[in-house]
Amino acid sequence: MGSQLAPADPATGAVPSKGRCNWAAGAAFATVVNLGVLFQSLGLEHGLPTSDRIGGVGIGVMCAVLAALLAYVVHGDEARGPRWRKTGVVSTAAMAVLAVVVMVVA
Repeated sequence: MGSQLAPADPATGAVPSKGRCNWAAGAAFATVVNLGVLFQSLGLEHGLPTSDRIGGVGIGVMCAVLAALLAYVVHGDEARGPRWRKTGVVSTAAMAVLAVVVMVVA
């Protein structure tokens, strides 16, 4: 997915292979970080989470999705690749904030 968002070279119209790898690696890294944050926030290392914790984390994930949606809308005038990269960064940052909040509250 990330390699398809890489911007093309304006002169040739082709996406350099290094650019594809960088974008794909960034997307994979963000996915792993988000899954790790979700795992930690739910406390899965201690077994099944309580329904209260699932609800709280669910609300936090919905807030992260809302923040990503707002970032996507705000950057609507940009090209597809940079727009999605900024959306992903906002989503991952919101998930990191969720992890910090859960650690402080729990």
